[in-house]
Amino acid sequence: MSEPAQTESYHCPKCGYWNIWTHDQIRQRGREVIYRGENQAVYTLRCQNPNGCDHRMRVAIPVKP
Repeated sequence: MSEPAQTESYHCPKCGYWNIWTHDQIRQRGREVIYRGENQAVYTLRCQNPNGCDHRMRVAIPVKP
């Protein structure tokens, strides 16, 4: 049996859209790695609002071993 996907979620401060990302999506679609430490990496992600919000958020996730 597989483990459930870990997710990060937040409201966009610009448009209020509720963004939900799995850690795998963040690793694949994250624009760039701003910081990579031993335990975490910080990515920038564009808002998922289908109406076209261009706001970016920084999201930190654990580094895969």
